[in-house]
Amino acid sequence: MIATTAPLRILKAPPSILKVDYEKVEFLTSDGLTLRGWFFPAADPAAPAILYAPATAKDQRQGLSLVRPLHEAGYHVLLFSYRGSGESDGNRFVFSYGARESQDVDAAVRYLVETRGITCIGGIGHSAGAVALILSAARNPNLHAVVAAAPFPSLEDAWRVNRPTFFPPPLYEQVMRLAEWRKGFTRDEVRPLDVVHRLSPRPILFVFGQADRRIPPDQAKRLYEAAEEPKDIIWLPEASHEQVRSPGLDFLMPQLVDFFRRNLHSNATCFHRQSIP
Repeated sequence: MIATTAPLRILKAPPSILKVDYEKVEFLTSDGLTLRGWFFPAADPAAPAILYAPATAKDQRQGLSLVRPLHEAGYHVLLFSYRGSGESDGNRFVFSYGARESQDVDAAVRYLVETRGITCIGGIGHSAGAVALILSAARNPNLHAVVAAAPFPSLEDAWRVNRPTFFPPPLYEQVMRLAEWRKGFTRDEVRPLDVVHRLSPRPILFVFGQADRRIPPDQAKRLYEAAEEPKDIIWLPEASHEQVRSPGLDFLMPQLVDFFRRNLHSNATCFHRQSIP
């Protein structure tokens, strides 16, 4: 059992609670929206950066409890909110479960490379944020190491598992089709299962909860098996979907810091700019 409550209190706090220097930042997406967030600079300007991709209905504050251990390990940290979330531009009713949000991750990486001059970048994401991170990294060579906490293998899988029992499958399918139309995306855009192999030879670390009813173990194993080496997986024995994020990731920070140290600092390709979508 993971037992800690401190991270739960920090999730909705202002960044000043950390007593770590930070800057309010903003940057553009490829389709012209302004995203906003907080940048916590490392003491060494040449240090790698870690960005956090929030889960469904969460903004940049969901990453606050991860900032201090990453900052103390010597990393720049970027927290940002997707389009339509937090103080970022956009319609708050068009969350697309990773499709458009992966483009926002692209924009965050582009900001770190082009504005901050940082070319060695890792990412941590939870749930749909982990999906967005995988989708972005599959096309974005400047994401060099990924921690994916409780991602689903496809939106089709996630919808099927989470269908309310009172919804007949045909009616539920119509509701989901309406959601795709209203939000302007298709489920085929949200299939990390099909693209996760493209991260190789960059490493990915999966974190799953064995008590997660939203992403059951069989789905987790399918996604892990679809990834190519180097890859690893951590199972949190009693963690639900939300507990994978907190307190799960907070509890695992020593392992996550070690993962980034092993895979960013020794990665020569980190320090060369690549083209960014």
